[in-house]
Amino acid sequence: MNNLKAKTSHLKIKEIEQADALFYIAAHKFPDLEHEESVQGAIEHFKNFRMFMREYFILRGNEKDFKGKYLEGFFKNPKWWVGIYDGNKLVGTEYFTFRDKRMFSGFLFADSREIAQELITQLYELGKKTLPKLEIVETLHFTNIDEYDISYREELGYRAWSWIDDGKDVRGNNYRVSFMKKVRSEWEENNERT
Repeated sequence: MNNLKAKTSHLKIKEIEQADALFYIAAHKFPDLEHEESVQGAIEHFKNFRMFMREYFILRGNEKDFKGKYLEGFFKNPKWWVGIYDGNKLVGTEYFTFRDKRMFSGFLFADSREIAQELITQLYELGKKTLPKLEIVETLHFTNIDEYDISYREELGYRAWSWIDDGKDVRGNNYRVSFMKKVRSEWEENNERT
């Protein structure tokens, strides 16, 4: 983790407009397409992510189960984007929102795994300042969409508490959606010991 900090400590996050985030994602995710096509691809990708947030789930959890529209409250709340910058260059972005004492973030794209982890770390710290009573940070990990395996979030204190394995992507391939959370009190207690 110290090596990560040395490589990325100069990077800074700030809130950005959705258009800037989607332009970055378009260039990052679809570099071989014409600009207009790549932007449409990024928009469609985000629409699908947002529609997933409105779905009804039957989730079997580690501690308790949940039936209902688990993410809908985050869908309804205002949505923001954060960008992480290397000087003036945007090198990563993520969507986020708050509800009560919880923050949800997801749809993360970055130039590298290290940058993605730095973005997550700085967004968590910013979330604590914005919402001092923040208790839980939640996210999703899609094996068919996320650029990095699930461990990049696990290393930063997130744990999968439920998952869906019966999904098929547009090519018919299986994928897993992991519902993840980071509990502030547990994370801070564990980090005090180290």
